[in-house]
This record gives sequence, C-alpha cells and structure tokens, in this order.
Amino acid sequence: MNSGYLQIIHLIIFTPPRHINIQILIELKSKTTMMTKLKLTAILLLFSFSAWGQIINFDSIKVNVQDENSAMYYEKLIYKFKFDPTLLSGEEVNHLYYGKKFSKYTTGLFDKDFGECSDNISSGNMKKAIIHGEKYLEKDPTNTEMLAYMEMAYRILENESKDHVLYIMKTKTLVDCILRSGDGKTKETAYIVNSIGEEYFIANVLGKNIGTYKRRSELQKDGAIDGFSKGKDSIFFKVYRTMEDFGF
Repeated sequence: MNSGYLQIIHLIIFTPPRHINIQILIELKSKTTMMTKLKLTAILLLFSFSAWGQIINFDSIKVNVQDENSAMYYEKLIYKFKFDPTLLSGEEVNHLYYGKKFSKYTTGLFDKDFGECSDNISSGNMKKAIIHGEKYLEKDPTNTEMLAYMEMAYRILENESKDHVLYIMKTKTLVDCILRSGDGKTKETAYIVNSIGEEYFIANVLGKNIGTYKRRSELQKDGAIDGFSKGKDSIFFKVYRTMEDFGF
C-alpha cells in the first residue's frame, strides 16, 4: 500500500485520542474495495475546511434550544440530525452542536459504552462496537469522536450501507461546524469545541498529532483555551464551559 493510500486512511479514521490499530482495519477489508470507498469518503468529509468566521452567541443559543416554541428547540434539531442531517441549516447545526451544553444530553468523563466501542473496534469486533456506540449516542448524539467510530465500524462491516452513509454525513456536518468556528491560529481565533477529546479529534482531522505537542492552557470565564505547539507549528482550541460546569 503506497503512502497516498495511508494518508487517505489517516484522514478518514482520524486517529482519535484512544488510538486505533490502523493495521487491523486495513486487514479487515480487501484493499481494492476499501480504497475506492475511502477516496469517496475523503472527498465528502474534507471539502469545506477553508470557510470559517461564524460568531457563536452562546447566550442566544441557550435561549433558543430550551424554548419549545423555537425552531431551534434542541429536540427538534436532534430529530433532524438523527434521521437526515442534510436537512439542517448552518444556523441549526450551530445550535445543535454548541447547544448541547444546555440540553439533557451529557455523559461522564469515562463512559463505559464509549470505552467498549473503542476497544471492540481496536480488536476488530465491529458488531459489538456498533452496539455500544449506539448506546452511547443515545446519551450524547453529537459527540464527533463517537460518530467517527461508528462511521468506521459500519464502513468495515457494511460498506456502502445506508447506516454507513448516514454516519459519514453526521460526522461531516459537525466537523464542518467546528471548523467554521475559527482557524485555530491564535487564541482569539481558536476552534471552539465541547470537549478535550474533540480537540485531539479535530487536530487529527487536520493532520496534526497533538499528542506529541506541548500543551498550555489558559482558564477563562466561559471555558479554557488550549494551545498546542511543536517547533513552529501550533494550533489553538477553546473548550466551552458554562459556570455550572465549574460548579458555580
């Protein structure tokens, strides 16, 4: 397998913080079939990285997603996202991803189903991975790490199935939303994410293994800025937190 193929695999698998054995995944599918689909998936997921600059108004989002009469009411957005994320407008996606903090959807720092899904993918048991992944997504349906895991599991188990395509679009929808929140070049234009795990996920989508970078954090009243640097290369994220998250 040449280096071009390996780069495509890296872009699709994303190598989240819980590192997955790529060699196992390569061996599970024939090279010809897998590479054809990987190329298509790469095109679907990676064509809109350049557009950014949206302003995230968390105060407005909080009001809208909690108002049952609003078009941005969170349960309405979740319903669209679960069955057809392409129905969501850009503003709806903003409310969906960044409004999670003001919804009922939350998980603990070390969720059992998340860990089981990750472990089963690493060991090549995609059926069990999907079972645990679906359970996790009932609790946290917009977690980009888990959506990428599910895309991967369905791609290997049921290549070109409707479930596989659905998870491609779910992942793409939220990744595009995050990448529109900034350019990651400075603290002021940091990518805004909901969790530390998604910092590593997005960095790997962009081809950066920030696990090897030096990390510096700066606490702010509405979250924390994490800067990662290695030589002349750097990237910045903001993990949004409400005052309730800090215990106030």
